[in-house]
Amino acid sequence: MNEDTNTKDIKNDESGQESTKSSPVQKSFSGDNIAVFKNQYYVDLNREMPEFSTPEIKAYSTGTSRSKPSGFFTMICNPRYTSRTNIVKNYKEFANDDLAKLVAYGRLIFPDGTARFCYIYQDNLVKRAYNSNEDLALGWKTEDVLEKLFIPIVMSLKSLQNRDITHGNIRATNLYTGGSDKPSKFKLGDSLSAPASFNQPTIYEPIERAMADPIGRGEGTIRDDLYALGVLIAQHVRNFDPLRGKTSDEIIAAKVVNGSYAALIGSSDRVSSGITDLIRGLLTDIEKNRWSLDEVMDWLDVRRQNAKPAMKTKKAARSIHFDGTDFFYARTLAYRLMKKPQDAVGLIESNELHHWVERSLANKDMLERLETAVKSAAEGGIGVGYWDKLLPRISVALDPNAPIRFRNLSLNMSALGNVMVDSFVQKRGMNTFIELFNNGVIHYWLSVSADLNIDVSEQLKQFDIVRGFLRQKNMVSGIERCLYFLNPSIHCLSPLVADYYATDPKEYLMALETEAEKRDGAYPEKIIDQQAACFLISRDARLIEPHIHDLSSNERFRYITANLKVLSAIQKFYDAPPVPYLTKWFCDAIDPLIMRFHDTEVHDKIKKSISSKRDAGILIDILSAVDNPQKIKKDQITYRQVLIQYRKLDNELNTLKQKLNKPKFFAERTGREWAATISGIISTLIILAFIMLHFSVGPN
Repeated sequence: MNEDTNTKDIKNDESGQESTKSSPVQKSFSGDNIAVFKNQYYVDLNREMPEFSTPEIKAYSTGTSRSKPSGFFTMICNPRYTSRTNIVKNYKEFANDDLAKLVAYGRLIFPDGTARFCYIYQDNLVKRAYNSNEDLALGWKTEDVLEKLFIPIVMSLKSLQNRDITHGNIRATNLYTGGSDKPSKFKLGDSLSAPASFNQPTIYEPIERAMADPIGRGEGTIRDDLYALGVLIAQHVRNFDPLRGKTSDEIIAAKVVNGSYAALIGSSDRVSSGITDLIRGLLTDIEKNRWSLDEVMDWLDVRRQNAKPAMKTKKAARSIHFDGTDFFYARTLAYRLMKKPQDAVGLIESNELHHWVERSLANKDMLERLETAVKSAAEGGIGVGYWDKLLPRISVALDPNAPIRFRNLSLNMSALGNVMVDSFVQKRGMNTFIELFNNGVIHYWLSVSADLNIDVSEQLKQFDIVRGFLRQKNMVSGIERCLYFLNPSIHCLSPLVADYYATDPKEYLMALETEAEKRDGAYPEKIIDQQAACFLISRDARLIEPHIHDLSSNERFRYITANLKVLSAIQKFYDAPPVPYLTKWFCDAIDPLIMRFHDTEVHDKIKKSISSKRDAGILIDILSAVDNPQKIKKDQITYRQVLIQYRKLDNELNTLKQKLNKPKFFAERTGREWAATISGIISTLIILAFIMLHFSVGPN
């Protein structure tokens, strides 16, 4: 089998169609559930709106009337995935009737007290145009495609670009009719509730982004949106789908071998010459050669702009056999190597790969990259973990434009934080990321990857910071700190408050209050754990930096005091309301702080003071009652004085006991002591008398 006759170099069971299977993490609802958003919008959690839902993000009917919420829909985010809060403010600022109209966003608190982030849209979309992204060959006329599809989307993209926003969600199943059976133009749906391109089937993504895991594609650029638009246009004008029935991996292989245009249009399809250049320009596989929005607008004005001819991927003179397939292209081989690491080891050890690149591909640059990869992986010696360092480097050497591949990960740099959150929430472990940061794969990828639209020096600086966090050993370091550093939009993932989607310190405090109310006295030992500490320092370092050492202390009173200081600071600085249930939590755990005082009278006074403040919910009042420096100092001084007096009395007591136990011994010793004393006194008197007599008698 070879790639010219069958582009199944890459085999997988994945497909590009949207599944109806929901993520196990997405919250389900039952019963009479109405969630109220900021006393303005009512979200009916029993009325899902499938026309706006995706497999991972569900939409629910929403309105301004509680009795019958309608006219709006709410996208409730899945906690596994970081929604695009970084662009939401810019998105909301402009009005475009051809885009989903955002009216509100933020934390939606459910009837049970838990919360999720949500986006509320006005329902100006109404009806989904297509229920599938597959097997679309509609044979539309050029003018209909331009008028109904191309121009509305291009104008929307221009509005987004002016605000430095990408859409990242352009596909057939995200096109809407506005309610008309014969719409004059299509509208684009939600683009905020999931990471950019996460919901995009493989066919809509450029080759490099399609190779990445959906969660690992990253934010992307306007050229990626234009590529997806080019795919949509091709689906509407073609009469036959040459990719029909192919898996995602087979689609990638077809694009690598034939180019995106040929893979999508096919050799036998006849497309109007009036739109061919546009499709070619949008589907150019080399990003820097792909048409920009300005070039698209120029074409729209004059309908005359020749696209640069597609560059063919270099084919080897002979194939290399791997995993039951004959490969002629380095890119498809690199993709497969990471899926079969054990087999890849044999291919590399036998030098077969080296000889294939040198002789069959005759690519000196690639050969040099391979040799550099081997040297780089061997730094520090060849031992445990060597192949985990070498295989990703070999993959980069064969395909420098591909995503970073490491073990079961395939991702772009900008998506690293999103991938880490997904892994953490899914409890897949974080050791893979620790090894990724420490074994130099990222630095090697940055050093050899071609044509990156990123500031490499900034990326290197960022990962030096990450590695610094991994080297430190305290409450606010480790992989947890890396997670919040690389994903500043994520909510607090501490198990205690993860279900409340707290995105800032005030929300974290109120989440603890809700959790304290639910537990009703059955409190856990720890309040601020490492996840919470890393979250807080990433949001507001002044809250927690002075207390890092005490938060890590094994002394219970130090740990509780540090917790109380941090949370009272949040309540003060963020003007949070009273937290009576959290206050009760602290009051029940505060004995170690009271027992620091030695005076039992002080104990009683503190307990009485705390009891009077228990229901007020002001944490600083509880803190002042148990952590008053003057009281502590006075208690310590008094304790030392009493301790000295006690020791004196104790010594006297021991002496008396010894005397009572051995009276004869002590009597004799006392007699001897008195005799010696009296003898000393008499001797002194005799000497003094002699001296006086001597000096009183004058010379003869």
